Amino acid sequence: MDAGTILGFIAGYVATLVGVFLLYLPVIALFVALLVAAGLLQLLLLPLVILVRRMRHRTSDQDTDGSWILGRQATLDAPPNRGP
Repeated sequence: MDAGTILGFIAGYVATLVGVFLLYLPVIALFVALLVAAGLLQLLLLPLVILVRRMRHRTSDQDTDGSWILGRQATLDAPPNRGP
């Protein structure tokens, strides 16, 4: 094998690599575009997510009492009357 043959093989390998890259370039570009679109969607929905988290946090901080179900007034100081 002389130098021309080796250089021809190298050129063939490089041409094949470039061809495969160009063949898959639309797939790579679509994947990158989908990643960017998903990131932008997350940024657009971030205020809504923060609002929902704040609303959930407010409802869990309140002391809820089940006495409204029975129509009684709840007293926090006195224990419930359970006997005769």
